[in-house]
Amino acid sequence: MSGLEIRMRRLFCHGKAFVVALDHGLVMGPMKGLESPEDVIPKLRNGPDALQMSPPMVKLVKENFFTKSSPMLIARLDTANVWRDKYFEHKEGYYSQLFSVKDAIKAGADAVVTYLVVGYDSDQVEGYNIETLASIRAEAEDYGIPFIIEPLQVVRGNPDSVKETEIVKYVTRLASEIGADILKVDYTGQGFQDVVKVGFSPILIRGGPKTSNDTEFLNMLKDALDAGASGITVGRNLWQSKNIEVMTRAIAKLVHENVDVGQILKELGQS
Repeated sequence: MSGLEIRMRRLFCHGKAFVVALDHGLVMGPMKGLESPEDVIPKLRNGPDALQMSPPMVKLVKENFFTKSSPMLIARLDTANVWRDKYFEHKEGYYSQLFSVKDAIKAGADAVVTYLVVGYDSDQVEGYNIETLASIRAEAEDYGIPFIIEPLQVVRGNPDSVKETEIVKYVTRLASEIGADILKVDYTGQGFQDVVKVGFSPILIRGGPKTSNDTEFLNMLKDALDAGASGITVGRNLWQSKNIEVMTRAIAKLVHENVDVGQILKELGQS
């Protein structure tokens, strides 16, 4: 248990955790802003507590994890095809584990993250997803490495996931009962405090699709933290921003120092 506690305390060493997600290629292909990870990741210095990516991506950017001040590494272990409709329409949907916890540790990971997708057209796929998570949890416990579950519901026609409070409460509790050490869930806006209450573990919010502007994005993060989130995971709203370095520092101030959004917008030149 000591290994798990050490890694958990490192991730939350500032009180609230700031994680950058870079694993979108597994489910959405080469997204704008993330076509060349080796160009983006060096711009994420001075802020994030952890970077989330697949083990193969680590090989491209390993030098970003060499120093004492480097961020922690969260390895994505699985994939699904329910978000790929830009390229091909999925049928009943699939879920696949690609990497083991041991693979992640070999890559240098400090934690692992997996999907829990509710809403496949096939109950068998959903059942396989849950059985796989149970096996991953057991392996993570053997190695003393934090096990993060990202629970969400999908429906046809929605390019992201369902963010209704009652639905998010359900999948949050389901992931908790499976045994997640950390939960990565959708922010629901009003009612998010109720989501936090039903979880057994610290909650990081998912960054979700690109927002219309920086003010909307930063206020969402602030509201989630004020509602009880233990940290944030961001992706597109950071590495698709006009100035990644400046936005990284801005988010770090918001999460780690609780700096007012208005002050941050002044520093971004948007007041």
